[in-house]
Amino acid sequence: MAKERPRARPVGAFSRGRTVRIRVLTAMMAFMTVGLAVTGVLTYAAQFRALETRVNAELWQEHSELGLIAESVNEDGSRVHTTVDSVLLHATDSAAPSNYESVITFLDGEPLYQPRAQDFALLPSDSAESPQLREQLLAAHQPGSAVIVPMEAHGRDLQVLIVSVNVAGDDAQGIFVVANDIGAQRRDLWQSVLTFAGLSVVTLLVAGWVGYVVTGRLLRPLEDLRAATEQITVDDLEYRVPVPEDRDEIGALAQNFNRMLGRIQAGFAEQSRFMSDVGHELRTPLTIVRGTLETTDIEDVEDVRESRDIAIEELDRMGRVVGDLSELAASARPDYVRLRPLDLAGFTRSAFARIEHIAEREWILERTVDVVADADEQRLAQAVVQLAANAVRYSDEGSRIRFGVDRVLGPEGPEIHVSVQDEGIGIGTEDQRRIFERFARVDGSRGSGTGLGLPIVLAIAEGHGGVVRLLSKPGKGSTFTIVFPQFAERPSADERPQDSPAGDTGRRARASAADTDTTPTTTITRRDEG
Repeated sequence: MAKERPRARPVGAFSRGRTVRIRVLTAMMAFMTVGLAVTGVLTYAAQFRALETRVNAELWQEHSELGLIAESVNEDGSRVHTTVDSVLLHATDSAAPSNYESVITFLDGEPLYQPRAQDFALLPSDSAESPQLREQLLAAHQPGSAVIVPMEAHGRDLQVLIVSVNVAGDDAQGIFVVANDIGAQRRDLWQSVLTFAGLSVVTLLVAGWVGYVVTGRLLRPLEDLRAATEQITVDDLEYRVPVPEDRDEIGALAQNFNRMLGRIQAGFAEQSRFMSDVGHELRTPLTIVRGTLETTDIEDVEDVRESRDIAIEELDRMGRVVGDLSELAASARPDYVRLRPLDLAGFTRSAFARIEHIAEREWILERTVDVVADADEQRLAQAVVQLAANAVRYSDEGSRIRFGVDRVLGPEGPEIHVSVQDEGIGIGTEDQRRIFERFARVDGSRGSGTGLGLPIVLAIAEGHGGVVRLLSKPGKGSTFTIVFPQFAERPSADERPQDSPAGDTGRRARASAADTDTTPTTTITRRDEG
């Protein structure tokens, strides 16, 4: 079982710049900072504009109220106020200055009335600035109209309403003045801006800390992956990344990484075994050739001829091994099996005509079926020839070898069964799985083989989306059946076995139901167990 190691930070790892954690956190903080800044600027810009609008509206409201007072009449229709002084007095008495407001009236250029209680006095008697401000107010006055002008007085920024007051029949010139301290209200808003900025900084610090902790936890599997990639070597593929409990993308990545490590580990193990097996298979003929040549008497013509025949025979065997290895390696390619609609009746006749010339046996075409299936005619014929050659190798001359193609309704739909049955020595139960491993052979062969034929047959069956079933018993012969769906798509590259093309990693054999003679049928297939 693969073991898990504590996280480690290997010495000598490459010098990293800004980590993913820092980059994510920086991007998040930058986005929040810009967002808060833009929100604050737009919000307070709107509030400052609303403040000016509100102050001007309040001043014009004072102007409207003054007009109502000046135009008020008695029940008999006569005017209530017949003098400018009366209008100014009544307007001052009815005025209720709000916060930040000050009211004062002038009659013929002289200050006259002002409310007893107001936020501040516009022309305090003890201020040296009052005469200058008085002149500014009189200078800004426009006879017969009303204006709002900005002014600075007593350290205040003011919006000042100056209204000209006239009454028919009275030659006096009155002025009604209302000043609003808009500067104090702006300072209150600026104080709110500072409060917002301070709270924003605190929010950013808290969000940064929380983001640092959260991103650290979320990205911890990535850090484990990084550590794993720095520690994994060809000599040690046992490392596994701890998988977080959360079922998210990071957890899926960690699981997939561990599966990938498992497949790589199995691949390396299989490759080592493959190279060992190939070396063993090729070492024997090389040793024979070398030994033969070393012991040949070059002056003995017969001895030289015999050595030549032995060398050619062993080189031919090496050639067959290399050819079969190339074929098995090609079976891993996605285009190894190319499915096309195939007339099985015509295929059966063609394949039988080919195999009946392999050796002196009683060849019997047992059954055929007139249907069309998705198959690769060339590869399927190659598998049939290989099974027929295998049947010849393990049977006696004159014995019967039956070949047949049938259509059977399987649990998942119609299946095509291509079978080759011999009356040879049979295969023991303990060997029925092993013979599909590369270079595996069963004692009793009547010819030389590379031990790669059945793995090639298995690869062809899998390329058709099927399996190979074996029914055999010592002394009663063997029946090899290639089973594949009648209509099926070729497995994609991701669905094909992930082991070495010449290997048996991931092969599993499962026993199916017994035959009529209680001989078990073994189904051979390969699956990715990474």
